Amino acid sequence: MKLLITTLFLSATVFAQNLIYKVKAPIFGTVGEINVNYTSGVSSYNITANMHTFGFAKKMSGNRIEHYHANGNIKHNKYYAKQFVQDASYKNKKMHLEYIFNYSSKKITKIRKKWKDGKIITDSKRYLKYFTYNDLFSVYHNIVHDLKNKPSGWYQVQVAGLEHTGGYLKIKVPTKAQQAKEAKSLGVKDVWIFHIITNKAIMKSKNGEVVFAVGNDGIAKAVRVLNIPFVSHLDGILQ
Repeated sequence: MKLLITTLFLSATVFAQNLIYKVKAPIFGTVGEINVNYTSGVSSYNITANMHTFGFAKKMSGNRIEHYHANGNIKHNKYYAKQFVQDASYKNKKMHLEYIFNYSSKKITKIRKKWKDGKIITDSKRYLKYFTYNDLFSVYHNIVHDLKNKPSGWYQVQVAGLEHTGGYLKIKVPTKAQQAKEAKSLGVKDVWIFHIITNKAIMKSKNGEVVFAVGNDGIAKAVRVLNIPFVSHLDGILQ
């Protein structure tokens, strides 16, 4: 569900906004909700996001609840991450994940903690083997900024949070015809569409392929996680 929450980035004007996405599955209907609070200034941004599931997704995820916080700087309309935090609870477990970006030393510190039955079972702190200014939130804005007017094809960027691939996130920009077909399937109009492939499990989708439908204002109007067992896909629809 982590990548599904990256549905929230817009242009770098000064504003504060609350976004609500309903998470829907074929046959089962609404199975979750994502609430995003976003503030952006001339030179900085701050985001918090909360996700909870219900119905079959609640059972499938062990009543998983997630909270995110991210902040960073804005330069020339590009986002530069400073901190990214994820806290999650499910079943009898809790997890804390944090990335801290140090631009002077060109190092990213990763902190990871896990608890089971109230007892800590993992407590680690290390540097990533690479440096990037993208986290799993800032990368959405930067993809839209850099690739919206690019031709169809494959691209990649490096992201903190995808260490299993060396940080590399694959991006596919479909042809105009395919974009029109996907927009119709998602029930949205006047959008630009791109895919990301994380090769990381998202709601038991092993390849972690996510489709983003972006409006002219830069906001994701709809998101679809592909290849979900039993239900084919999950959609996040902006309310």
